[in-house]
Amino acid sequence: MTSGMLAVLASAAYAVFAAGTRSAQKARLVNSMVAAGTRSLTAMAADIRAAVEHDGVRLTSLDVQYEGLDADTIDFVATRTRRALDDSEAAGRCEVGYYIDNDPETEAQWLLRREDPAPDDDPLEGGSASPAGPGVAELNLEFFDGLEWAPGWEDQERFPAAVRIDVVVVDPSGRERPLLLETTVSIPAR
Repeated sequence: MTSGMLAVLASAAYAVFAAGTRSAQKARLVNSMVAAGTRSLTAMAADIRAAVEHDGVRLTSLDVQYEGLDADTIDFVATRTRRALDDSEAAGRCEVGYYIDNDPETEAQWLLRREDPAPDDDPLEGGSASPAGPGVAELNLEFFDGLEWAPGWEDQERFPAAVRIDVVVVDPSGRERPLLLETTVSIPAR
């Protein structure tokens, strides 16, 4: 009788331990997804706050869908928010763009940041792209003109008053549901 009770207790203890382990694994995965999305939002917000006019160009954005997912783009000239590794261009202006593209290794969608250290006549081309949000599979942008929100921005007479940034972060393993993270960036009147 005692060995039967011990077996039941051991089985129950194992079930509790296994459930706790699964919960801890899930929490680590979700925390990792939230951290990736938060890093992306923070970087984009800092860049957008640093946007400046350059040769009459302020900020452009396209409201884009790719395979049914939000894949908006945003391009602008900004004061440098990041220091070059060799300190060769630690100050000045650069072209910045954010967009969703395929990871060449996995074909999964992710957020890329394009930077061109030399602003020129075409603020949408040149420079190099680097991952800004591995795991960020969707980017949706909305722009506030002071009265209402719009899905794109083409007004070159002024900057928007604010930009709402939504990113959808996915779990590459597919075990967790995608997470939607959002922030709103106010742009001071310029």
